[in-house]
Amino acid sequence: MKCFNHPERDAVASCQKCGKGLCRECAEKHTPCMCDACAARVQKDRLQQAQNRENQRKQKYKDALVDTRSEFIATVVIGIVVAVLFTWWTAGHNSKPVGFLESVGVFFFYFCIPFGWKFLTYLQSFLPISIFGTWWFWFIYLIVKLFASVFVGVPAFIYQLVKTIRAQRKINKLK
Repeated sequence: MKCFNHPERDAVASCQKCGKGLCRECAEKHTPCMCDACAARVQKDRLQQAQNRENQRKQKYKDALVDTRSEFIATVVIGIVVAVLFTWWTAGHNSKPVGFLESVGVFFFYFCIPFGWKFLTYLQSFLPISIFGTWWFWFIYLIVKLFASVFVGVPAFIYQLVKTIRAQRKINKLK
């Protein structure tokens, strides 16, 4: 068999992809042993795969940012529902009239409860809390978590708001 590129030379190897005969000089060009056309095709395929991986990575990142935004919006909706219910409940149990600014402040604190709840749930993932316990344990646990959510809610809301705004800016830059 003769070399595909140099017909005057004897082949000492063959291309691993297409089987063309290669002389010593042609066989030593690429590792593994390939002809120039197959080596170029393999290199092009590797570059395409690398580009596809990079595009997938960027899309995954963008999807995570969008997920952060949709999670924030869902928590805002839950916060509005909680705030309306708690404000209505406390207004019915309050004997003295409440001013507008005080009502807005109370509404905002109630609005932030779901943000605090989510933050405490996140922190809870680091603590080994047993799933077993009496119903009294869980009742008291939920009351304490709800109470703590009121105080942790405002900073948690501000943090999530800033995080969502940054994510939106990054999404806009990716477009």
